[in-house]
Amino acid sequence: MPVVVVTGARQTGKTTLANLLTPGRRYLTLDDIAVWDQAERDPASLLAELPVTLDEVQRAPALLLAVKRRVDAARKAGSLLLTGSANLSLMGTVAESLARRAIYLELPPFCPAEWSGEAVTATGQDALFAAKFSAADWPERRCRWDSWVVRGGFPDALKAEDDAARDLWFAGYVQTYLERDLRQLSNVGSLVDFQRLMRLLAHRTARPLNQSDVARDAGLPQPTAHRYLNLLETGC
Repeated sequence: MPVVVVTGARQTGKTTLANLLTPGRRYLTLDDIAVWDQAERDPASLLAELPVTLDEVQRAPALLLAVKRRVDAARKAGSLLLTGSANLSLMGTVAESLARRAIYLELPPFCPAEWSGEAVTATGQDALFAAKFSAADWPERRCRWDSWVVRGGFPDALKAEDDAARDLWFAGYVQTYLERDLRQLSNVGSLVDFQRLMRLLAHRTARPLNQSDVARDAGLPQPTAHRYLNLLETGC
């Protein structure tokens, strides 16, 4: 495909992966205010020289229309590598899906086997769904699944020296998401309400989701809770 789109939550390693796979390739990030402004005013100018990697493209949804025109003018495999911290297909502001022009890949956080350098076969989470699951088989693994679930798979959080440092990292991550990423997706009236909903959802991990129950516990109207859930799905 002429376009490869790598999406995933912020801090999963998309930028690092893109630069490792294509060293020396022209690289532009919309986290740079000047590049972001250029993408808003004259997106075609960013695509004058190919191949190119464009990072954080969700900040300028109109850029995808320029990508479509550029690809249609000269179709060549691997011309554009796009990364984004939001699910572009779910963003209401994205009018162009790049159908037949792009392949979409999602980069999740690390799983235990990846982080410990083991051969990636079945992970601890996979074993939970096995026909015969025995927790007694797990202590020999390099990483205990119960502690891993709490630590998560974000690289910087995994490198934290202790639980206190990890907690600080996650607090900063949530603050950045609420005050920056979320505001780019939609106008949320109360960040306090949104964060309360996030906490309630975290306590419901691995359980059937009843939106009405979540809305009641969060003290929110059901339509508002539904909209917030859609935003979480789009931005994470």
